[in-house]
Amino acid sequence: MGETGKLVYSAFPEPLHTIGDAAYWLCRRIRMNDILAMLLALTAPEPDTAYFDQLLARGSGAPIEIINCREPLVPTEIPGETIICGTVAVPEDHDAPHNGRTVELAFAILRADTMYPAADPVVYLHGGPGIGNLNGGLSFMAEVFGKFRDTRDVIIFDQRAAGISSDSVSCYEQITQNVSQIILGETGALEADEDGNPVVSKFMRDCLAEIETDGTDLSKYNTRQNALDVPMVLKAIGYEEWNLYGISYGTKLTLETMRVAPDGIRSVVIDGVAPPWVRLYDTLTVPLAESIVRLVDDCAADAACAEAYPELGGVIRDLIAKATAGELMVDGNAVPAKLVLDFVSKRNNRHNTGSITPYLPAMMYELKRGGETPTIELVVDDYKYSPPPPDAEAVMTARSDDLTEQQTQLLSLALKDAQVIDLANQSLGVAVAELRKALGRSRQLGPLPGLFDEELSAALPDTIGTPEAAREALKDYAGLQIGDPSRARLTEFVADNFDGPHLSRLMSLVEAMTDDEVAAVYVYVAQTVQSHTLPFQQESIDLMLYACQEDMPFNSIEGYRETAADQPFDVTAAWDNSALGFFSICKAFQPAERENWHDVVESDIPTVSIGSGWDTQTAASWAQEATRGLTNAQHFFIAEAGHGALAYRDCVKDMTAAFIDNPARKLGDQCVKETAVQPFYIAPWVKAENAE
Repeated sequence: MGETGKLVYSAFPEPLHTIGDAAYWLCRRIRMNDILAMLLALTAPEPDTAYFDQLLARGSGAPIEIINCREPLVPTEIPGETIICGTVAVPEDHDAPHNGRTVELAFAILRADTMYPAADPVVYLHGGPGIGNLNGGLSFMAEVFGKFRDTRDVIIFDQRAAGISSDSVSCYEQITQNVSQIILGETGALEADEDGNPVVSKFMRDCLAEIETDGTDLSKYNTRQNALDVPMVLKAIGYEEWNLYGISYGTKLTLETMRVAPDGIRSVVIDGVAPPWVRLYDTLTVPLAESIVRLVDDCAADAACAEAYPELGGVIRDLIAKATAGELMVDGNAVPAKLVLDFVSKRNNRHNTGSITPYLPAMMYELKRGGETPTIELVVDDYKYSPPPPDAEAVMTARSDDLTEQQTQLLSLALKDAQVIDLANQSLGVAVAELRKALGRSRQLGPLPGLFDEELSAALPDTIGTPEAAREALKDYAGLQIGDPSRARLTEFVADNFDGPHLSRLMSLVEAMTDDEVAAVYVYVAQTVQSHTLPFQQESIDLMLYACQEDMPFNSIEGYRETAADQPFDVTAAWDNSALGFFSICKAFQPAERENWHDVVESDIPTVSIGSGWDTQTAASWAQEATRGLTNAQHFFIAEAGHGALAYRDCVKDMTAAFIDNPARKLGDQCVKETAVQPFYIAPWVKAENAE
C-alpha cells in the first residue's frame, strides 16, 4: 500500500546486484595490515602475475588473449594478481573445427584465497541463456562464490551468444542506426500483422539478416556446442579437472556437458534446475502454480495457520478469478490478477531481506475480506517483517538490566568504537572505489585517452542541448565501433558534434595521441556502447537463439495453453504476455532440432541437485526430476530460497562447498532444516474475530 492506500506493483523492489560493495568487502579484511597490503598491490606499477602466469603456461589447445576486466570489481580485487580476464577462441562448429570460423569467449579467473589451492576449480555456468556476467557482474559473482575461493579458483565465462561473448551474433550496423531507441527500449516491441496478430519487430528481422550476411551460422549457437566449449576453455586456461556449478539455463548446459563432454568433470551442482527434457515453454506456468500449491499445503500442515486461514487454496482461486474479471477492489481501485500472483512470485527478488512466506495467507485473506489490509501494509510498505540489524541503542536497551555499571560503561565504549569503525570502513570503501576507477581509466586508456574521455563527458551537457542533437551524437559515437579505428574518423566525430572551447581541447588531445592511444579510444568506445546495448541483445537475440532454435520445436502455444489450463491455479496473468512474445518472436528463427537433445541425461558423476520453494522460473520438483538418470546424485529442497538458492542462503554455500571438497560425502539435512518455512503469521484481526 502506498500513502494513498493503493496497491502498487513497484512496492517490491528489484534485487540489488551490487552485493560486494566497498564497505562489505573491507569489513571482511578489517586488519590494517591487510588494507595496507591491498593498497600497495592496487597502486603498484605492475601486479604480481606469477600465479596466473604459471597457470596459463600449462594451458593447451585454444589460443588465449588477456583483456581488461570490466568494472565494477570489488575494491580488494587486484587485476592480474587476484583476478584475471581474457578470451579463448573456440570453433564456431566443433564438428568442423578447421573451417576457420571461431567464437571469442570471455572468461575471468577469481584466484583462490589460499597459498595451497585445490587443482580443480569451481566453474560457474550461468543462466539465461544469453545473460553473461563479465560486463558489470563480477562483483556480485565474487560475493556469491566467495565461499569456494577459500579452497579453489572460481572460473566464470560468458557463453557463446552471451554477455561480452556476443560479438559473432551482434548486428552492429543495426545497433548503430537504432542505438538511442535501443537504450530507451523502443526497438523490441512486436509489430502487428494485418489481422492484428503480434509478429517479430522489424529491428529483429534486420538484425538477424545482418548477422547471417557476415557468414555466422546461427544454428551453431546451441547448448551442445556450448557444452563442447566448456572443456576447451578450461584446458586452454590450464586446468585438467573441474567442478561445475550451474544455475537456471546453466543447469541445462551442465547436464548436456555431462552427456557430451564428461571428461574432466569431478563433481556437479545444479541449482534452480531446467532439465532439457522438460518442455520449458509449454510449462511456463508450472513453477508459479507449484509454488502456490506448496504454500497452501504448508499452511494446511500448520495447525494455527489452518485454523486462521481455512480453505486457503479456494480463497486464492477466488481472488484470481475476481481480479481477472476486474471485480477485486481495494480502496476503490481494481487489483489486477498479476499483482495477486506477484505476492508469491516476487519473493524471488528478495536476496537480502527476510521471507514474506509466513505473511502470505494473511495477505490473501485481507484481499478476500476487503476493507483494511494491515498485513499487506506491514509487508509491502514498511518491510517490518524483516528485522533491522540491532543498533547501539537497541543493544544497550537489551542489556541494561543484565550488566553492572562498569560493564555497561565498557559496553557503551565498545559500541562507540564499533560505530567509528563502521564509518571509517564506509569512507575507506568509497576512497578505494574512486582510486580503482582513476587507476583503471589511466591504465586501460593511457593518460591522453583518459583525458579525452573525461573531456568528452564534460563537453556533452554544454554542447548537446536538444534531444535530437543527443540522438545524433549518440548514433555517431556508436558508429565508431564499426570500421577503421583511424585518427581521421575520430577527428570527424569531434568536429561534427562539438564546438567552442571543448572542441579545441578535444581536437588537441586527438592530435597529441599516438596511434596506439587512438586505437585504445576505439576499444573503450566499443565497450561503452556494448554495455548499454548488450542487455537488449541478451534478451532479444541471444536468448532467442537458444529458445527458438532448440526448444520451440519441442513446444507450442497450444501446448502452453493446455498445460496452463491443467494447473490447479490460474497463473496465466503472470505469463500470457511473455509466452505470446516468445512464440511470436520465434517466427523469425529457423528451428534446428538435434538428436537426443530432449533425452534424459545418464551419468554417474557425483551430483547435488537443488530446488527452491520460492522459485517461479524453474519448478522445485524439476530438481528431483533431473536426477532420474543420475546414479550418484543427492537431491535437496530449500524451502525459503528463490531461483538459484546459492544467492539466497549461506548454508547452501556451506553445503555445496563441502560437497565439492569431497564429492563422495553424503550430506546431511542441516541446511534443509535451517531454511524450512517458519510458523505462519496470525494477524491481529484473526484473534479479534475469534474472540467475538
